[in-house]
Amino acid sequence: MEKRTLIALAISFAVLGFYPMVLQKFYPDYYKKDHQKEKISAISREKTLLKNSSSQAGSSFISGDDVPFNNGKLDLKINSKGAGIRQVDLLSFLNQETKRPLRFFSLQSAEGSPTYLRLTGADLPGSSEVPTYQITQDTSSALTASAALSKDLKVRKRYEWSPEGYSSNLTVEFENVSGQPVEFQYQIFAGMSVPPRHSIDGQYIEADFYALKNEKPELRHLKENKVGKMVPSTGAVTWVAVKDRHFSVIVEPKGDKVFTGLVEGLGNRQFRASLLSEKISIPARSSISQEFLVYIGPNDLDHLLPLGLDPIVNFGKLDPIGKILVGALEMVHKVVKNYGLSIIVLTALINLLLFPLTRASYMSMKRMQLVQPQMNKLREHHKKNPEKLNKEMMELYKKHKVNPFGGCLPMVLQMPVFIALYVALSKSVILIGARFLWIKDLSSPDSLPLPFAFPLLENEIHVLPLIMAGAMLVQQRFTQIKMEGQDPAMEAQQKMMAVMMPVIFCFIFYSMPSGLVLYWLTNTLLMTAYQLRLKNMTLA
Repeated sequence: MEKRTLIALAISFAVLGFYPMVLQKFYPDYYKKDHQKEKISAISREKTLLKNSSSQAGSSFISGDDVPFNNGKLDLKINSKGAGIRQVDLLSFLNQETKRPLRFFSLQSAEGSPTYLRLTGADLPGSSEVPTYQITQDTSSALTASAALSKDLKVRKRYEWSPEGYSSNLTVEFENVSGQPVEFQYQIFAGMSVPPRHSIDGQYIEADFYALKNEKPELRHLKENKVGKMVPSTGAVTWVAVKDRHFSVIVEPKGDKVFTGLVEGLGNRQFRASLLSEKISIPARSSISQEFLVYIGPNDLDHLLPLGLDPIVNFGKLDPIGKILVGALEMVHKVVKNYGLSIIVLTALINLLLFPLTRASYMSMKRMQLVQPQMNKLREHHKKNPEKLNKEMMELYKKHKVNPFGGCLPMVLQMPVFIALYVALSKSVILIGARFLWIKDLSSPDSLPLPFAFPLLENEIHVLPLIMAGAMLVQQRFTQIKMEGQDPAMEAQQKMMAVMMPVIFCFIFYSMPSGLVLYWLTNTLLMTAYQLRLKNMTLA
């Protein structure tokens, strides 16, 4: 690999590593990083949502007209303007900086808020306006919201929240009070995207359509944000969701009515998702009703599986491995009682299980080291006869039992496990608020305050990625295998890479969740110990 190629790679990775910090610097309204006051962050997020989602007349909430609701898990605010869920605080999750419940979202627009209803395809007087609902709390777990959508059509929404849970049964009843039949369609919204809490969160904010196609589950991920663009589902959906890295709003219709999914782009990385009903006809002086399951809470299988909503927890192509590893992490946590220690123990156990592959890979490289001088002689002797060179090389490999791919194949077999754990730790909700040493939250980057502001870093520094880079530098220094008779230019490039790789990984991991960095640091230290031990072994 040429020197300029290495430099180009280093620059590319540096851009990737610093990209989140650049966004934080130049787009502070979207990537707000003031951890001192939650109020500043909340106001910034609400202004962003207001600017991008309240373009239609009459869509702003009425100030001071919130109806609060608290069931021990959720602290909700439902506004009379549209009877949508305006704000959600998750009482079981703590903001480690403010010591207050974690805020999932806080909106300033009626349209697009979770459970907001909008009529479509109807020619009803007044139906284009955002209605004002009368909201009453019937019991400690039930709310009813009623409004006139037009002079001919009334609607009644009844929420029945599960005690100490994250789900609600929502019954929507439409009543035709006129002497003529009415026809219309309606949308019920799962909600809209919210600004990320951390720089890494942006890539995980999406809308999901879930459906059964020919009895096979299909989960479709969408991130459409172009203003005015609408993306419908290809057919009926089972449920629609809006999610971020750790939490979701899911709306699932019950019964045999057919609903399709719809995602609307709002611009500036924002969108909203909804269910669209089929055409409804209500005879004169009659009513119809539809039930929905509404879930607002963590992407946690313990809560989602009993509701049949577990497909929302997805770790990509390696989903089964990722779920097994998260389960193993929780089992280890039951013993050691700390998620930081649990990550260290689980990483050690995985490395122990995969040690035979690690050993096979390293011993293969040592065999290659032994035959390197003979390989160089063959290349020099047969440099004008490639066919003869290949034949002699194969005989040399066979004689010394060397597999030219032996160093790579065991590593390839290990990669699915390491990648699955990487993704699982990135998205696992159980790490929110988990502390370890100076780290206050393993789901977000660690930080220590600086006595002065520094360009891009501002007034804090992430220490764990720097420790990880130092460990990688030590690993490269003490475990690199030197081939006898190796080309000097190639040897110089290897030395350069031994320095560059830790720097590149430091950039990549700098804004990653500290639980993820802790995993990679532990893995690096264990691999260094293994390789130092194997380096002193002799071949039989």
